[in-house]
Amino acid sequence: MSDAIKFQSDEGREVLKSIVKKLIPQWPNGLHNFQLDSLPIILDNEDLFAITATGDGKSALFAVPILVHLEISKNPDQYPKFKIPLRKKPVGIVVTPTKGLANNIVKETWDQFKISAYAYTRENIARTRRNGLDINCSISECQYQIICVDPEHLREPEWGVFADSEPFRSNCIFACAEEGHIINEWGQDFRPLFRHIGSFFRGKLLVSQMSIFTMTATMQPGAPYESVCSSLGFSGPKFHLIRRSNECLNTEITVETLSSPLSGRIFPQLIPYLNQRRKTIIHVRTIELGYRVFLYLFKHAPRSYNRHRRIRMYSAIAPDGYNERTIELLINDLQCQIVIATKAFSLGIHAKTLQDSISVGTADTQAESDQCGGRVGQDRSQNARRIILATAAELKKAKKNLQDGSDPSAKSTMDPAKVTYTNPPIETSYLDCVQAKRLLPCDLCRARYNLLESPTLFPAYADESVLPLFHVPPIPAKHKKQKDQLKKNEIKLIRQELIAFEKQVWLDEHLYIPHRNIPRSFYLPSEVFDMVTIDLLKIKSLDILRTKLADIPWMFKYRQTRNLFALIAQLSDTIKKSRPSKSKSHQPEHSTDEMEASDIINVNTSAIIPASLKRPALEGTSNQPRAKRKPVMNLAEAEELYSRPRYNLAVSTNSQNSGNRRSTRIQSKK
Repeated sequence: MSDAIKFQSDEGREVLKSIVKKLIPQWPNGLHNFQLDSLPIILDNEDLFAITATGDGKSALFAVPILVHLEISKNPDQYPKFKIPLRKKPVGIVVTPTKGLANNIVKETWDQFKISAYAYTRENIARTRRNGLDINCSISECQYQIICVDPEHLREPEWGVFADSEPFRSNCIFACAEEGHIINEWGQDFRPLFRHIGSFFRGKLLVSQMSIFTMTATMQPGAPYESVCSSLGFSGPKFHLIRRSNECLNTEITVETLSSPLSGRIFPQLIPYLNQRRKTIIHVRTIELGYRVFLYLFKHAPRSYNRHRRIRMYSAIAPDGYNERTIELLINDLQCQIVIATKAFSLGIHAKTLQDSISVGTADTQAESDQCGGRVGQDRSQNARRIILATAAELKKAKKNLQDGSDPSAKSTMDPAKVTYTNPPIETSYLDCVQAKRLLPCDLCRARYNLLESPTLFPAYADESVLPLFHVPPIPAKHKKQKDQLKKNEIKLIRQELIAFEKQVWLDEHLYIPHRNIPRSFYLPSEVFDMVTIDLLKIKSLDILRTKLADIPWMFKYRQTRNLFALIAQLSDTIKKSRPSKSKSHQPEHSTDEMEASDIINVNTSAIIPASLKRPALEGTSNQPRAKRKPVMNLAEAEELYSRPRYNLAVSTNSQNSGNRRSTRIQSKK
């Protein structure tokens, strides 16, 4: 009887290759070198930290072990004996950061390997219960081979029941933390339960009979790496580290200055790239920015077909069905070209048809930026592009950090994640693209060595009949700033003075009987505020002001127009004096900027509101007796206004009138 072997032995590796060749015919070349190094460690129930580039087949690490256990337990006579127990109902746990990634794993494992998986999300649980199925019972009885779950669900009582279930506990062959760099980034404050994933794995499951592993493409060496290892309990002889270069050799990197403001509504830099008709993902930091980009592209897209089919959005708050449909269209539909996505897409979502990645603004960390760029080029037979549109302020800050060298100020320290990943081989990690003989040099190396861009390297995905070109917007003309245009501080001053003027109008007019019960806003309407704020320097005569007030419903315009013009004249003079004056040689001979003399002479200057509301200083004397309050009206005026009406009720007059009425009735009867 032969001795039991390990999968890490040469014989075990050959068995692994034969099983993959038998069960996965769509892989004619078999396993990649990275997969062939990683899978035996997982199958031998040892711990693994796998770091390699996006698109290197990391997702096979939790699919192939399931197939190996099923195949050997079904045909034990055809294979040698192994040191690990082989399960007939193997189960694996995959902790995912987003529900979109969980649903994506479920779909891929079924489409590629026919492995039943379940995404343990709130929406899927509710849907399963509506269908009358007990999902907790199904998981406990190992009816699903892979369970995708988030850290928040791991602390629920149901998962304590799963861990105590003997079938589930004995058949669990691995526990995986997908996108391991998130444990350090999000576990600090955003989602602290990420730091307790290892506690659940090692406290509730049979660690001696299973493998715990994590994988990512962007793990910074040093403190972040040590933090993840500490959280997952990676140490000792059972732990293995596989660090490969995370560089995507078929991806060209370009950094450009964003020509339009990030808070604006136009993004003309996107149109030339999109008109090359390549499958593109546009990364944005916020959903609000994504909507503005979507509206701009939707406006300039041809209307000859369904624009909602060509331009899609992907975010964590979108329904699961919509996000899944977006990925499906991106892979299978020629007319689906663009996906505008937030961070939810950059974490592990696979769509091999993507060719271009455009980031509008920079990411929060270097790891996030590399994850965004890793969504493209997963088909190694095609060249991909990664375009980063950074704002001028972001580029200026980066240049300042480089110039500061090793002694940056405390306020401008560079993010600790923005360092080298020390990609092996070390000899080429610090060389530029040309010296390292990279196939697609970055924009800096192309400029340094005067290399021309070749359009043939990046062919279109579809022809113009399938994807018509976007309408190129005209370049807006730059308008010269007019001298009668107000500045922000000037507008603030004008509005303050208008508020004081409105109070003066109220004091003058509210005592009149017809005006006592009208709302305060009627004394100086908002239309007058807006008109004066916009056209103050254009109002150079009383007639111009009356013309502008003609269509404004202001009930005091005939009584207060002169006072308003006096205020405008004073403010105009104040603003012009505060501005830097031009030299006399540049001033025209007959300037019409000044107020007309006749208008200023006729203005009642006593009604002008003072330019400042500052309280005058106190007099030198103090403790003076308080002056009596002056009455609004004297006693005679009050009696005349508020006394009851008086009627002439003399008896003689009434009797005479009644007699006249009686005689009139008698005559009418006759």
